Amino acid sequence: MVILHFNCFRILYFIIIFSFLPTLSPAQSPEIHQRMAGSAFVDNASYQMLQRLSDEAGGRWIGSAQNALGMQILEGELRRIGLSPQREHFTVPGWVRGADEVRMVQPSDRVFRAVALGYVDTTPGFEAGVRWGGVGLPEDFVTEPFDGSIALVTQERRAGVDMPFRSEVILHAADAGARAVLFINDKKGGQVLCGMGNFAGTPTAIPAFSITWEEGHRLKRLLDSGMPVRMRITTESRCTPLDGANIVCTLPGKTDERIVVGGHFDSWDVGQGSVDNGIGTAILFEVARILAAISPDNERSIDFVWFDGEEMGLWGSRRYVEGHRDERIVAMVNMDMTGSPRGFTAMGNDHLLPLLEELVETLRGYELSRGAVNVLWTNSDHQPFMLAGIPTITPLGRLDPETVRTYHDVGDTFDLVNKRYLSEAAGVIAILVYELANRTSIPYVRRSPEEAREHLRNGKLEERLRRLGEWHFAD
Repeated sequence: MVILHFNCFRILYFIIIFSFLPTLSPAQSPEIHQRMAGSAFVDNASYQMLQRLSDEAGGRWIGSAQNALGMQILEGELRRIGLSPQREHFTVPGWVRGADEVRMVQPSDRVFRAVALGYVDTTPGFEAGVRWGGVGLPEDFVTEPFDGSIALVTQERRAGVDMPFRSEVILHAADAGARAVLFINDKKGGQVLCGMGNFAGTPTAIPAFSITWEEGHRLKRLLDSGMPVRMRITTESRCTPLDGANIVCTLPGKTDERIVVGGHFDSWDVGQGSVDNGIGTAILFEVARILAAISPDNERSIDFVWFDGEEMGLWGSRRYVEGHRDERIVAMVNMDMTGSPRGFTAMGNDHLLPLLEELVETLRGYELSRGAVNVLWTNSDHQPFMLAGIPTITPLGRLDPETVRTYHDVGDTFDLVNKRYLSEAAGVIAILVYELANRTSIPYVRRSPEEAREHLRNGKLEERLRRLGEWHFAD
């Protein structure tokens, strides 16, 4: 009789205790989270893969031999960890760098360190004087006679000035009668800033080049002193159609819904592309390895996508969205120069915030100090998904200053890659993707064109997208 009373009391005790414990959401599993986080460090395979990609292939400009070799390396490494990569081919308006030259011929002779911007087409060599063009706003081109001259423009930010895009500056300079534009890089140290002349895939109106801060300021001092400055510009780069391909690996799910996890594989040609976006490429590789090993069977399918042609205008992600427009994509997670994780942005998707806030709270071993925010931005592979009404998430990360400053230049090398950052990011993102793929309480949401337009307007992106020529919504 005493024993019976004691057992009844014990049962009642545990009922009361467990009623006050926090309940786990359907997909949450601390054990799986721990295994994924641990595997990201103990079994890390991404660092060596990225070393091969950086040293053997190097800069992976879309359509180049280095890009093709890099794809072979990545596909081989994916097969080695048990995945089956597939290529989704496409053709885009392309661009190939040629033997271009920017040469000062007066007051002295010197070949400048310069890179043509993408979509600068072959132009017969010419010689012309140089004029100061400020930051490249329309009003900067009315203070000097630019007919037939070369415009020198700074990219250093000015307080209170809404800086124009380089594509806008080129058009302003051409309208003023300039024959070319020289953009002064805003960073010191002999760096140039590779970039596109536009994202429309059309030849620029006039040639445009990025030159170093040091040589740009030399030219500016000469102009300020009243000294005539003349340059000779030769442009052999050319616009031509190029073939590209996205690499896709899929873990099939139990439903017709899917999660897309992506990062761009291509890079600029002048460096090794280890940071932009070798880091994102490697973390995506590691996330795919972790999920395939620990959680190969999920409620939703998972597409791991290495996009091609991002640097030339987001072409790979554009083509992926076009080719998969009818699929039920619940969320897209984008990794572009992803560093040590500091949090997430839900990109204006309120229904995704609870999961992100929960992960910030429960992943206490990580420094997720920026938390879960809801800020939108553009100009990476999540953009075509946003425009199509598909919810996107971007991890917030930290990279060391000496790593970031090599952006789009020759200094982007494997030596700057922090192995620990790869493991930290892969662990957090693998857990995020696992939850997205298995938490069925997260609804499938696909915005109509009208809803996507309002979403982007509310996120204060309309003006920027219009200026970039990416606002394709009916008003």
